[in-house]
Amino acid sequence: MADKNTKLVIVESPSKIKTLKKFLDKNYIIEASVGHICDLSKKDMGIDIENDFKTTYEVSPDSKKVVSNLRKVMKNVDELYLATDPDREGEAISWHLIEQLKPKVPVKRLVFNEITKTAILDAFKNTRELNISLFKSQETRRILDRLFGFMVSKKLWFNVKGGLSAGRVQSPAVKILVDREKERSKFVKREYWSISADFLSNKELFSTILTSIGPKKVATGKSFKKETGELIQKNTIQLDKNKAGNLSKSIKSHKWTVSSLEQKPGVQNPYPPFITSTLQQEGIRKLRMSSQQVMAAAQRLYENGYITYMRTDSVNLSNEAITAARSAISSMYGDEYMPKSPRQYKSKVKNAQEAHEAIRPAGSSFILPDDLKSKLEVIEYKLYDLIWKRTVASQMSSAKLQKTLVIVSDGKHKFSASGKMIEFPGFMRAYVEGSDDPNAQLDDKEKKLPQMTIGDLLDCKSLDPKQHFTKPANRFTEASLVKELESLGIGRPSTYASIMKRIQDK
Repeated sequence: MADKNTKLVIVESPSKIKTLKKFLDKNYIIEASVGHICDLSKKDMGIDIENDFKTTYEVSPDSKKVVSNLRKVMKNVDELYLATDPDREGEAISWHLIEQLKPKVPVKRLVFNEITKTAILDAFKNTRELNISLFKSQETRRILDRLFGFMVSKKLWFNVKGGLSAGRVQSPAVKILVDREKERSKFVKREYWSISADFLSNKELFSTILTSIGPKKVATGKSFKKETGELIQKNTIQLDKNKAGNLSKSIKSHKWTVSSLEQKPGVQNPYPPFITSTLQQEGIRKLRMSSQQVMAAAQRLYENGYITYMRTDSVNLSNEAITAARSAISSMYGDEYMPKSPRQYKSKVKNAQEAHEAIRPAGSSFILPDDLKSKLEVIEYKLYDLIWKRTVASQMSSAKLQKTLVIVSDGKHKFSASGKMIEFPGFMRAYVEGSDDPNAQLDDKEKKLPQMTIGDLLDCKSLDPKQHFTKPANRFTEASLVKELESLGIGRPSTYASIMKRIQDK
């Protein structure tokens, strides 16, 4: 028999129970719904199209035991707290729990973005009613899933193979992949040659590339149309092996001078803190994880109270988080790395729920990654380290750069070189974003050039002709496909991991 004034708290994941029990006394019974307990009926899609899209739900087969157990527990409690996740899906689960359990005791919606003692106790002080608008939003998405998936699946059964299924996000994602493959199949490969030259200035060698001959530019990979292989601009010179070889031999002994020298100061601002999609992209690029692995590791970090909720499309940071980040910057990097006022970010995602927070370390002070190393699995530690660095870097000073462009010429042939000096690293001390292009340099790479002035005579030490072939558009990686889906407004970031896995499995 339960104690007097016993409270039942229902969470989504069983793994949260252990963490919550650390903060709540024996009067709290904590149970898990184990995700969604209901779904649209499979009969006629569970949607009455002729009757204003009226829905019919049924308890999922895997959830029948869960629901039965929750009904038994409900008989001996005085209050019900629905502590499902703070998003549309969580709101829908809470709605279905009320529908199935039909509680006769007070019901309160418990919402928290992190599983820390402070956040949990604060959530109990600030309970709310169920948000029907959030549930309706989730239901609308689910209806679209059924309508779209059911109709497309019928076409698959007829044209491809019986038993196949489609989806509102999965199908457009596959189309994006197919369209890219069609684009690649039409690609016409073209050969072109470049000439690089090493010049000596103040006893320092630096490399350049031939960019123009007289008024005409020298072709690079970007000079050709992907579909036909033709030059985009007619006044472009396409070097072949003979032209490049003969030119290299004939101009090496020419008189070379610095004909142009441009130096521009530059500023690079930090990246916003992680949302679900950017966390997946960086986890794939930097940690060589799949989107599925990223989300699984993030789920464990959240459930153990180390990070905030990992399904979010908001780049907003709470005042508590900003204070924690600025404290970390001051102690680890110095006040010169901290801007005078906190940085505020605005989401580029349409309909982002700005009331939510970005993904960040939990709590009012951020635990250092090394302090958690012994407590976490390797994959979890690496992801926490990534989240910690990105969050702290988002509140750091901008990097100050000095960009240089040098043109070396004999009066007709122009070679160019660009350089970048980091005068003040700013946020780069903590974090630099990865790239989808494996050949691209990270943003923090310096490229130093010797000190030069216009009119300086330079000694040409070598000229090197090099063969190239144009390349088709890259196939999508998991990271770049997630980015493409987000930019097109297809699907929700929280579903991308499962979509990636489904596409690869099938």
